[in-house]
Formats: sequence, C-alpha cells, structure tokens
Amino acid sequence: MTYKNEKHLLAQAKKVFGEAAKAGDEQAAAIIAEFEKDYRATLADALFPFYTLTEKGKRRHLRTLLNGDYSGLIEDGIVRQSMAGLNLAWTYFPHSWSVRCGDMLTPMEVFRHHLVDALERRRALGGACETASDIRKALRTYSGTQAVSGFRPTAACALFHRYLPVSGGVTWDMCSGWGGRLLGALVSPRVVKYIGTEPCTLTFDGLCKMRDELPLLLNAMGYPYPVPTVALERIGSEDYKPKPGSLDLCFTSPPYGPGHEKYSTEQTQSCVKFPTNELWMNEFMRMTLENCRVGLKRDGFLVMNLANTKSYPTLTTDFLSLAKDRGFKLVEALQLALSKMPGTGKQDASHKHEPIFAFRKS
Repeated sequence: MTYKNEKHLLAQAKKVFGEAAKAGDEQAAAIIAEFEKDYRATLADALFPFYTLTEKGKRRHLRTLLNGDYSGLIEDGIVRQSMAGLNLAWTYFPHSWSVRCGDMLTPMEVFRHHLVDALERRRALGGACETASDIRKALRTYSGTQAVSGFRPTAACALFHRYLPVSGGVTWDMCSGWGGRLLGALVSPRVVKYIGTEPCTLTFDGLCKMRDELPLLLNAMGYPYPVPTVALERIGSEDYKPKPGSLDLCFTSPPYGPGHEKYSTEQTQSCVKFPTNELWMNEFMRMTLENCRVGLKRDGFLVMNLANTKSYPTLTTDFLSLAKDRGFKLVEALQLALSKMPGTGKQDASHKHEPIFAFRKS
C-alpha cells in the first residue's frame, strides 16, 4: 500500500477503519494491524532523519577531504582518522538504517516503535534532541540497537597513500559497501583506477550514484589531479575475475562473517550463499583471496580490515591462517583507531581499535 500525501493517508485510514468496523472482531484486528504496519512504514520513509546534503554541502565535504594531509595519519602502527566525508558517503545509502546486525534492533525499528523512549533516554543522559543529528544519535545508542558502520574516507586515503605507488595505481575494493573507500579513492592522487564489486542491489545503486555525481563535482571544483576511473560491478568478490597482474592493491573491509551484518536477503549475499562461519571462510574468503592473488602484481599489496565478532570470535585467526595457506605473506599489522572510549588516559588507549593486515604474495 502506498500513499501519495497526508490527505490521501487520512482518507485511506477512514476507509480501512470503516472496513474494520463492518468486519468481525478478528478481521478488524487484522485489518487495523496491517494498516498500522503500512502507516508506520510511510511515516518512517517521510520523517526519518536520513543524511541529506545539498550540492553546496557535498562540495564542502569534498573540499575538506581534498585539503587533508594523509601522509601522517599512520604513525607507530596506528591508523588515525577523522569523520571528514563520512556523512557525504552515507547520503547515498538510506537503506543502511534498516540493515540488521546480528540479533540487534535496527535504527529504523527504533524509529518506528521506540522513538519516544529513545529520545527520553537521551535527554535523561544530558543529550540534546533538537537536530536530525541528535535524533540519529538517539536511535543508534538505544539499548539493544546496532547500526552498520562505514569505513571512513580519511582512513582509506591514508592507506592508499601508504600502499599505492607514488605514480598512482589500480585498486580493487572487493566488498565496496558503504562507499567510504570509493570516496577516499576519488580524492586520492595515488588512485588511478578504482574497481569496486558489490552484490547488494540497493548498495550497488548507491555506489553508482556516487560514481556518477562526485567526479563531476570534483571537476567543477577545479580538482588538480585527473579524477580516477571508477569501474563497478554488481557481483560478489568470490565470483569476480580480475585480469592477471592488473592490480596494485586489493583493499577492503569485508563482512565480519555471515552472522554479523546482513545487508539483504538476495541470493548473491555471502551470508546467504555461505551461512556458516566455516563455509564463509573456506569458500567465500578462500575464493576472494584466490582472485586477489591472480589480479595482484608481484609487488602489489593485499590489505584487509576485519575483526573478531560475537558471532565469529576466531575470525582474524582463521583468516590469517587461510591467507598464509593461499600464498600471502603478512608484512605489516596496523591498528585502526575507531570511536573514543571515555574515561581512559592515554590518547591511543582512548580509542577502540580494529586490525588492518597487509600482505604480499609469498
């Protein structure tokens, strides 16, 4: 059921409840429940505080990224990053708010069913509830809720700077996801070509919009370097076959196992094709590594950001063992600084960290 506007919604309500009144009690309850479901979905689509930016706002985010110095973000094995550009990437993926992480509530479910409680809890903790940003924070931090996370463009820029040739190179993002690495590639002079593979239809559509819009904005802003070529394919990394020896860098942050983030129920999804941890590692990741090995140049790098999760507590150990078995030699392990942890002392210790592993062919 779809609604054209508020007037149409109210008219439909009168019709539905009129039908419910004529029906028996059981039928009435079912009709009302179905309408309430549609009504909540309609309101959520209309009122949810999605990330939105005007063209001027997008230019502002791009300018901030272009002005960044990414040569010093990696120091003492720590990859530091900022939020610059992240909100720009999120504008292309409104469906991300409905993606489930494990057995947790999604922010969209909180908005539809627990919004008042979420706002009251945020106010009780001293948080404001006035702006769209405030509401998003309330939805994310509501008890029992987890939102998907995106790889920050600034971290991507730092890693491109570290692992791609000074003269520039080709990178394959095996699981393109929420566009953070694509955005980082667009503003990095080290990236000549970005290849992205992504099997989720809605996510792929968002990536295509980024590909179509952002290079035009960069050119209009007088970007001093050639904007990288962007090639996207709606396919899983286990099925993509790169040209042998064509890649300087294979770099991604894959799903952390089949039970962590379920982006869709499409049959192309790794969590659907390989539903157990063992299958996911020994089939999905194995085939992905095989494709990386074929595509990488002899002096190229494989760089992976992944971490253990509640649903896959041995993920990193299993991956390191598999990578070694598939002919990759670990040359560096970095720590990606994530959100701040309050109440700690040292600067580095005040952040959560996730590992980033860099390999070469052995």
